[in-house]
Amino acid sequence: MSYTYTVSIPHYNSPHLLKRMLKSIPEREDIQVIVIDDGSSAENVNVIKTLQHKNLELVLLAENKGGGHARNEGLRRAAGKWFVSVDSDDFFSEDAFEVFDQYKDDEIDCLYYCVQCIDTETGEVTRELKSDIMVRKYLDAPSEKTEKYLRFHNRESWNKLVSMKFIRDNNICYENCRVNIDVFYALSIGLKVKKYKAIHNKLYFFTENPNSITHKKRNLEREFQFFLQVQKRNGFYEKLGLKHYPFYRRTILYIPHMLKKRGLSDTIKFFKMIKERKQEITEARKAYLYLFDE
Repeated sequence: MSYTYTVSIPHYNSPHLLKRMLKSIPEREDIQVIVIDDGSSAENVNVIKTLQHKNLELVLLAENKGGGHARNEGLRRAAGKWFVSVDSDDFFSEDAFEVFDQYKDDEIDCLYYCVQCIDTETGEVTRELKSDIMVRKYLDAPSEKTEKYLRFHNRESWNKLVSMKFIRDNNICYENCRVNIDVFYALSIGLKVKKYKAIHNKLYFFTENPNSITHKKRNLEREFQFFLQVQKRNGFYEKLGLKHYPFYRRTILYIPHMLKKRGLSDTIKFFKMIKERKQEITEARKAYLYLFDE
């Protein structure tokens, strides 16, 4: 069966929030909903098996392989004309799909839209999101500069409705990784996109939870994995001639960042890791460059 939209939702051990996400998606014949459970506990799997939604496809992965793998599983099963991958703990605005309907027949590769960050418990606005800022900068003052913000500093999945034809024609996919999962996908779109629109409508709510993993202290190895992801972006940006703020991130900037976040001892250990693992860093900087050859 063909659909107008495919909504792909990776999930891991948060069935009550997944239920909220599903409620925000209209029960329509032309919307395919794919939930990819990434190795949740047996108890939580039993809960999500009871969730219902029109055209819901539940994919149960036997083990946790990370968000990149789960997002690619959703992408592989997508049968819609348009695709969006979202987080299970967020939700769409009430009018999101009505707005999408206004553009569903347009000859574009990608529709960029605005989002809002809120507290998952109170619903209060907490902060501005970088991806949202980049969309609004472009909308408020379209130019070559702000177009680069929109395409290359807007590194999330959930504020992009993307043509499946464009995805297939350009072999767009997610990086099979566990940190900064959306970045490769978003940068690939930004590099390849030819026809796009951006709109002011706030169609998605990104929620924050003080107890989530993003608010917990990382160990040094995980800090280094995030550092390697930055090096992948740095190599990509340098190839584009964007070796400057706010795109390119110089290693020296990690000194105040790490001192503030972890203190002197861990900062010294972190820079020792950088010195000892130069080969990994060199390889990371090359990781995305093949995109320019396709």
